[in-house]
Amino acid sequence: MPAVLSEIDPAALPMATATGSSPSIVAVSTAAIQANTSRMREVCAAPVMAVVKAGGFGLGAVRAARAALAGGATELGVATCAEGIELRRAGIDAPILAWMLHDDAPVRAAVAAGVRLSPTSVPQLGRIVAAAGALGVAAEVEIEVETGMNRSGTPRADWARLFEAAATASASGLLQVVGVWTHLSGTSPAQFTAPLAHLDDAVALAGAAGLRVRRHAAASLPAAVDPRTHLDLVRLGASLFGVEPTPERPLGLAPVARWQTRVSQTRDVCAGESVGYGQTTITSATRLALIPVGYADGISRRSSGGGRAMTVTVGGRRCPLIGAVSMDQSVVDVGDAPVTAGDRVILLGDPARGEPSLAEWSSAVGTIPQEVLTAIGPRVARVVGA
Repeated sequence: MPAVLSEIDPAALPMATATGSSPSIVAVSTAAIQANTSRMREVCAAPVMAVVKAGGFGLGAVRAARAALAGGATELGVATCAEGIELRRAGIDAPILAWMLHDDAPVRAAVAAGVRLSPTSVPQLGRIVAAAGALGVAAEVEIEVETGMNRSGTPRADWARLFEAAATASASGLLQVVGVWTHLSGTSPAQFTAPLAHLDDAVALAGAAGLRVRRHAAASLPAAVDPRTHLDLVRLGASLFGVEPTPERPLGLAPVARWQTRVSQTRDVCAGESVGYGQTTITSATRLALIPVGYADGISRRSSGGGRAMTVTVGGRRCPLIGAVSMDQSVVDVGDAPVTAGDRVILLGDPARGEPSLAEWSSAVGTIPQEVLTAIGPRVARVVGA
């Protein structure tokens, strides 16, 4: 595993925040994002589109995009037009694909910024062509097709009509159709066979309409487990942020984020005392440390109690969350450790240093690592840690 996050010295990082409202930060290792991109390029041996949607998985879209491009990604993927425009305004000139369109999407601004769009219906395509005509440019598109996700792709019954409309617009000079692509809903090679065949059908139909396009289908998990999914491009998101596609067979990806805060106050309690709302937890004689992060900041209420309590690192020692997590505060049982107000607490970091990992958090609260990252709230400032 690249030793990139572990090179961040927690003691050297400022505890300031963007709003001044919380002594909590997430230190983001751009070196880790770069290293993970390079590693996944090695694994896939295919061009990489770095997916930096949702604010770069909650860690900063612009910094994540630049780090991924430095690691060898050649294109960027986002969900919305606004996310693509943000990257352009930051001076990033790599190809950008935005794949969610809705009635109020700023299509014209996206076309003007050179953001590639992904229409899934003839009316959506019409809006893009109209914007291109008004601007006097050729808009780039990649058409998403439905192959089993039953979410946002073009339904099979509409493929021919959409491809024909795209071919007509392409002949007029207002459109360049770059690709036909899909999302894979499965988690194993056996589940990828049918969708890949459907994608081939779509590409053949596009060809029959006169379009010459590239194909892509794989996100991080399919790309890691099935070379058939690599096609002309892989779209990698979670893996670039340190999420192992197959934890049972790790690829050596580096953790990207260290989330830390400080103890607000401590108190010694006697046996039989309750902690938090609902009096769901009764203590033994112990010391409690209060930390200024709660469920509004991304600490799930499922993180403590019920025999699944998450542990955090206080003074180099793992200590469990205790009692019901509040909106703005949580309580840590530090036992007999000499913890005082101001001591540093690591909520998420490098497991090689004994710190809580994304995998631990997601397991404790019954979700996936991506949700843990994107759930970290706006009161927690993101800073570049490496």
